Amino acid sequence: MVQEILIEVDLDSLEKTSKIMGNISFTIDYHHYFPEQDWSDFVVIILSWWIKSCKGIIISEIGRTYEFDFMDGTPIVLAKKISSDKAELSFYKNSSSKVLFKAECTIKQLRDSLLSTSKKVIRAIDREKWQDDDSEELKDLVNSLEKYPL
Repeated sequence: MVQEILIEVDLDSLEKTSKIMGNISFTIDYHHYFPEQDWSDFVVIILSWWIKSCKGIIISEIGRTYEFDFMDGTPIVLAKKISSDKAELSFYKNSSSKVLFKAECTIKQLRDSLLSTSKKVIRAIDREKWQDDDSEELKDLVNSLEKYPL
């Protein structure tokens, strides 16, 4: 059964020290958060990694798996392409743990959520004038992902 998968960033939590930090998580069916609702991490870097993984899922053969890693801590999400338009996400506490739960989503939904969230983060960065090499890379990746055919 296909589930609602969203990637959420709390824009009010964004702050820049040496890198841009903020709360980021996967939301499954609007109420289950992974790793947790207020997970603080390097938002721009993580979104860039996830866009690269999403692009891989879009163009790869069925059965291929890509990682959606977090930088701060060890939670891992593995996304396996299970059909031409669907992926199965497996959520792990760390690399040596058993799977906590799985969720199935459309690749389009994962892509669209990544694009929407990344664009909101980019707008917030532009408003605050926090541009750096990482945010410029994120902008380029967003533009690239938008052009990827599904």
